[in-house]
Amino acid sequence: MTAADHGPGALQLNTVSTVEAAANAIRELILDGQIEPGTRLREAEFAQRLGIARHSFRAAAQILIGEGMLRREPHRGVQVPVMTGADIVDTFRLRAALELEAIRIVIAAREVPDEATAAVKELSRLPDAAPWREVVDADMRFHRAIIDATGSERIARTYAGVQSEIVMCMVNQRPLYDSSAQVAAEHEELLDSIVKADQRRAASLFRTHLADAAQRLSEVADSETDTETKEKVIL
Repeated sequence: MTAADHGPGALQLNTVSTVEAAANAIRELILDGQIEPGTRLREAEFAQRLGIARHSFRAAAQILIGEGMLRREPHRGVQVPVMTGADIVDTFRLRAALELEAIRIVIAAREVPDEATAAVKELSRLPDAAPWREVVDADMRFHRAIIDATGSERIARTYAGVQSEIVMCMVNQRPLYDSSAQVAAEHEELLDSIVKADQRRAASLFRTHLADAAQRLSEVADSETDTETKEKVIL
């Protein structure tokens, strides 16, 4: 039976579906911390692990490279990017500037984004044993909803440009929280400040929320870098 027997788009749809499924599987492994920063994804190994052809793996990897979840390094192939402490601080500096302005706009408009409320409810319902990717997804949807609620294409576009790096930072936040309930509690407080249109409190909470995360993450990243450097010297 030929591709034409299935209709004009059938074969293409199946190919895209396989590639997207592979990209989703790899993304989940990264978000859950099962593939750590710096890990090289060997084409033959991962194609076999996913049960797909090598060209499908390459296409899936390209999707994730476009998202910033993977990086192609010369002579090293595809790997999960490693963010230094300086990278993290710089990323959160831009993130804070964008989100604090977004909060000001949203509160001035007296509109609470429905998606932000839904994301916090989802965070609150997650069990402590929930996969970290579910925490990251709900967390990111909360913050993205506030950005989108500004109605500013430029703010949204700038945020989208740094979003993959924000997500990679959030992957590394997993060891910093005792449970998903702790994440939910922080975001319930953030949302409450928007609901009550308390500009000063909202700005203070968001600034602290982002600054604390940046500081803790950068310290962990620098500590890991120092340890790796010492190990290389010893070896």
